[in-house]
Amino acid sequence: MNKYNLSFGFFISLKSLKPLKFVMIFLTAASLVSCSDFLEEPPRTYQSSEQIFADLAKTQAFLDGVYFKWKQTRVNRKAFFTMLGSDEIQQGEYQCMQESYSYYQGAFDSYDRGYNEWDNQYIAEIWNVRYPVITLASEALMHLREKEKTATGTDSIKIKSCIAQASFYRANVLFELARYWGEVPISQVVNGEIILSERKPLAEIYGMIESDLKATEEYAPKKADPTNVRIPTVWAAKGMLAKIYMYAQEESGFRNLNKAKELLQEIIEQGGYNLIMPYSKLWTGADNTDLEVIYKLAFNNTWPDTNELQWYAGSRAVAGDRKCYMGGYDLALPTKYCHQDVSNPDGGGIWESGDQRKNESIRYSFNEAGYSPAAVSGFGNDQTAPHIKKFEDKRTLDFYETGKDFFILRFSDVLLLYAECLNEEGNTADAVQIVNNRVRTRAWGGDLPEAMKWKQSMSQSEFREKIMDERMRELCFENWRRMDLLRTGKFTEYINARNRWAKASGGPKEYQQRFLIPLIEIEQNPHISRENQNSGY
Repeated sequence: MNKYNLSFGFFISLKSLKPLKFVMIFLTAASLVSCSDFLEEPPRTYQSSEQIFADLAKTQAFLDGVYFKWKQTRVNRKAFFTMLGSDEIQQGEYQCMQESYSYYQGAFDSYDRGYNEWDNQYIAEIWNVRYPVITLASEALMHLREKEKTATGTDSIKIKSCIAQASFYRANVLFELARYWGEVPISQVVNGEIILSERKPLAEIYGMIESDLKATEEYAPKKADPTNVRIPTVWAAKGMLAKIYMYAQEESGFRNLNKAKELLQEIIEQGGYNLIMPYSKLWTGADNTDLEVIYKLAFNNTWPDTNELQWYAGSRAVAGDRKCYMGGYDLALPTKYCHQDVSNPDGGGIWESGDQRKNESIRYSFNEAGYSPAAVSGFGNDQTAPHIKKFEDKRTLDFYETGKDFFILRFSDVLLLYAECLNEEGNTADAVQIVNNRVRTRAWGGDLPEAMKWKQSMSQSEFREKIMDERMRELCFENWRRMDLLRTGKFTEYINARNRWAKASGGPKEYQQRFLIPLIEIEQNPHISRENQNSGY
């Protein structure tokens, strides 16, 4: 791409990879919390990057734009591309079976045809929407680290806050790229020039991610700033660093459950977080989740800061004139395994009697508040099948203008990961106690029935199986399932058994655990050739 449109924060020209000299910033858009004001005014000036990073207020506006660009990875159908094709989410019939969609987009679930095409535009979109975050955060860090050497007093404090933000944004996005693609190029900005690279070894990539998160940990505040949710805390840094130590590929050399356990234990004992009661309070769209949510990408239901997730998760049967919060176009539906009960004779599922998370996560009926579902002819037979509910936004009647916050890290995730660490060190009884007393007790409204308590005598291997279902129950549709399948070695087994479209086509294959490198990258990056493609494609 010759241009990266970074929306409201700034615009960068990358023509022919020439030096990055000019950045246009909207001086009225210092926070991006409210977009209405600056939309009424034209951009006031073009300034060099040196001028921008010489002014800390403008530097913060630049970083707000980087955060906004990160948010774009969780907007509209782009947000679902890394969730589709798992044992948790699959596409609706119309989306997957119609020729206009199925070759490239439908291939996310079928793992055939367009999935193996190097010019798959949707896989390229996952790649393209993330790389500007890395490049721009690197640009900021180059200037900030230089300024840090001589800064004193208040300026030093502000610079450190900016370093924490840029480092955290870059680490999170680079982590996704490394986990989805493996070895990837890392674009850097040196003296205003974008430097592309060859695919870097995993050890080097994870070393950079670790370094960024440790910088965040050093410079971030312990308490969240309620006026600026973009700024990560120490606990967000520790939580994501623990994720790295648990999710990094074995061959990277960074998989370390002991380090992960120590960090997770710190968050549990010192972070001040707890589980919100009841579970339903997490999904009202109200801004009262800080007790449990350690980091989030903040949206609202007013354009242009919506994420439009319901548009793709809702049902066409109640879409009508868009004035229905349950409506949408059936792009992403829960698999049968994700929406069925454990006792279901049709292959079983994850849900147990009395678990309150079930009806907060998944919509089973569209006969609500006067809405009567009417399947639209020619658009599939699953329009009134169970759908994702977590993205419904009752603050608006228009299912397009929805914008619940997208949670990156919750305390319940920390508890479940900590329990895994305990189990892997042979302390299964304590791992069971964590899951029973905290996560499952909350799921049953504070009173976990005896029959639903996991037995402390269970084996280590049984716990490994059970925790995967528990993670789906607790965290479904929050973009962790693909990575969970990858890190546990269950990717091909579970998807082939539970995803309707994958099962029908015989995919995925082992090599498809990695996305293919997009053709646009191979053509524009002089350090990558066709021989550098991930094997199997």
